[in-house]
Order: sequence, then structure tokens, then C-alpha cells
Amino acid sequence: MPEILRNLSQVNLRMRRGSVVFGEVIYSAGGICGPRIQHDYQLVILHQGELELRLDGRPIEITPGHGILLSPGHRELFFFSRDRSTRHSWCSVDANAVPPKLRRLFRSSSKPAPVDSRIEALMELGKNTFLEVPTSSNIENTFHLSLGLALLSGYTLGIQARIPVLHPGEQILARTEQFILKEFGRKLSLQDLANAAGVSRQHLLKLFRHRRGISPTHYLYERRLSAAAEQLIHTGRSIKEIAGHSGFTNEFHFSRKFKKAYGKSPRDWRLQKWSSAG
Repeated sequence: MPEILRNLSQVNLRMRRGSVVFGEVIYSAGGICGPRIQHDYQLVILHQGELELRLDGRPIEITPGHGILLSPGHRELFFFSRDRSTRHSWCSVDANAVPPKLRRLFRSSSKPAPVDSRIEALMELGKNTFLEVPTSSNIENTFHLSLGLALLSGYTLGIQARIPVLHPGEQILARTEQFILKEFGRKLSLQDLANAAGVSRQHLLKLFRHRRGISPTHYLYERRLSAAAEQLIHTGRSIKEIAGHSGFTNEFHFSRKFKKAYGKSPRDWRLQKWSSAG
């Protein structure tokens, strides 16, 4: 089945080591991938934007900070955010390289789930070691197969071990954080965040300060600055355009916040990153 790629902005990494592939890609607004038939066991982690996956025709929504483990034999069609860029990473392991017991384990986890810091760290390790080791040998292939299996197994076991019912306070924080991840690009007030969480402003402030050590507004600006930094590196948008896409009032407000957080103006920070990448 021919695979359609639409609005593919940039492939940051796609490298194979034996039976394993690690990759990272950015799609511009309106991006599409598929339809395709999955042949591997593949963990997809969404970092930025939005993703609707149609798995055998069934729509599944995946939000930033979540992943999904795909299994062989299924028909997949990916629709990315219509109004912003979308970035995701993946790790694929050839089905023939996966032991039977792990195949059964992986097939039991077909729904989106939050990705914790340990799984993110393993994904980053896989991508980074691909870049650091320019050649492929039996030693490197064995290492990356072990890493890929550990990554997929850790993700699946984490889902099974996760307590299904969160503390009420954590549920409120999770709702707020997911709302911010999806809506940080538009004008938001503390009241908007409280409404999304279903609590009063005072209660939300108290929860964030007690459990996160920061205010909801501080968390909002962290997400905006993180999204802006990604755009500075991976797009050619102007500072003004990036400020608007990231939810800042204007480019001067954005520049002031960015310099306070990163120690350089957005323009200087971008030039430094582009220079080091070259």
C-alpha cells in the first residue's frame, strides 16, 4: 500500500541499526502520513502539536506527552494538527526480533498513555547514540536491539503498573496541564485554566504551588517558551510570528520572557543553535 506524506516539514533523524529504527520528525500544519500497514512494533511519542490516528478505521486522539505502541498487521492513517507544527519521535523494532512473550505483552497495550521521564530518557538515549555512532556493527546492533526492547517493554509495563485512579489533586493538575499543552497558543487567563480544571482559581493556585512548586501561569509560560524554542530551531518563522504562534502578546513581551529564561534574546539564541548545528 503506497504511503502518503503531506506537509512533512523536517526529518531530524531516521536511522536504522539492524532490527531497530529510531526517528524524530516534524510535520507542518495539516500534515498527513499514511495509509500504511504496520510491519513492526513501533512506539510513537508525541512531543508537540496534535495527532489523530485512525487505527483500522477507529479514531484515536493522542496529545503531547503521550505515546502509543503500534503492532504489526494494522492499517494506520495519521492526521496531524491543522494549525501548528507537530513533532514526534518513534522507535520501531522488527517483529521477527521480538520474542513471543514480548509480542503478547506489546499487543496488550494499544491505547494512548502518558509517557514518564524514564521512557523519554530511553528514547533520547536511542536517538543520541545513533548520531554518536556513525557505523553499524554487530555490537552496536545488539546494543540498539536491547535498547529498543527495553524502551517498548518499559512503556508497556509502566502502563500496567500505573495506578488507574489518581489522587483528586493530581487529576485536577493533569487536566490543567493537558489543557495548556493543547491551548498555550491562544490568550489564556488564570480563570480559563481554572475553568478547564473545574475548580476555583484559588484552589488551582494552591494545588500547583503545593505539588509543582510553581504557579499555573508560570507553567503556562514554560510551555510557551519551550514551544517557541522549538520553532526558533526548526522553522524559519520571524520572531514576531513565533511570538504569536506561542501565545505571547507581542514580540517584545516574548523577547523579554525568553531572555530571562534562556539568557539570550530569541534572535541570538537561534543564531547560536543554528551555528552549532552546522
